[in-house]
Amino acid sequence: MPNVFKGKGNLGDAPALKHIPVNGGNEVVAEMRVFFDDYAYDEANDEYQQVGGFWMRVSLWGQRGEDAARLLRKGTRVQVEGTLKQFMYLPEGAPEKVPGFQVTADDITLCLGRVSRIEYKPKRAQAGVASEAHEDA
Repeated sequence: MPNVFKGKGNLGDAPALKHIPVNGGNEVVAEMRVFFDDYAYDEANDEYQQVGGFWMRVSLWGQRGEDAARLLRKGTRVQVEGTLKQFMYLPEGAPEKVPGFQVTADDITLCLGRVSRIEYKPKRAQAGVASEAHEDA
């Protein structure tokens, strides 16, 4: 059973879109770093303060990855849901490999706290109908 991950955080950079060879074809993946923060209420100062957090690499494949690379930018607040995967890597100057973690996202959702405007594309099935109706008017 895979390890399910769900967390909210901010993008460290804009997603990087890559084309990866898979089974004789090319698949599109957006790769990004997300800082998953942890806040707690400080009664003495009557405010929330960051008390921790961690960086994690996140990948989102296919059309959703293309959309993420096109729409998201550094600092965007997102919620990530996916599978947590472990890998081994050799940190610079370290004598041996250590475990690292990354998320293969099923979905990345935009958190609306700092969004001022959203523009929708027409529905695919209605795109032609809408333009025909507009021309008749």
